[in-house]
Order: sequence, then C-alpha cells, then structure tokens
Amino acid sequence: MAKKDFKGDNPALAFITIPEEEPTAPELPASDQKGKPPKGYKVNPLYVETKSRRVQLLMQPSIADAAKKYATAQGLSMNELVSLSLKEYLEKHGK
Repeated sequence: MAKKDFKGDNPALAFITIPEEEPTAPELPASDQKGKPPKGYKVNPLYVETKSRRVQLLMQPSIADAAKKYATAQGLSMNELVSLSLKEYLEKHGK
C-alpha cells in the first residue's frame, strides 16, 4: 500500500467555503454627554435601562406565600410583582 501524499490538491477544500463578510452597521455619532443619546435621537422609554441589579429580599413566609399566589393569579413572576409594586409605590410617593 502506497503512502498518501497530502502536498497536492486537498479534496476536502472542495467542501469548505469561505464565509462572506457580513455587512456592518453604520457608525452612530458619539453623544455629547455620557448616558444621553446624540442630538436628534429619540430615546425609546422601553429600553432606557438595559441592566438589572440583584437584590436579596427577606419577608415573612405568610407574606411571601400570599404574594406568590397573587403573582401567579395575575400571570406574573414574583420578580415582576415586586418590581412593579416598588415602581408604583415610588411613583406615588415620590422618588
């Protein structure tokens, strides 16, 4: 049996394609102030905060059970219920 020669054309290269360069998004103008959009851009309020903070919350078991039942009945997670409740409270009583 003869030794294989891999110095010539490699048949595997017929099956390998070269990826096409993906188009890149145009550069957005830099904003004047940190955290604020550039002049002329409108901010979508649904996407203002992109990060979340983790908070540990201690509560009485009876309150936690009642909140979990209420959240489930409303189709919410416990996290959503607590976040919405705190947001509503802060809006009502001032930030």
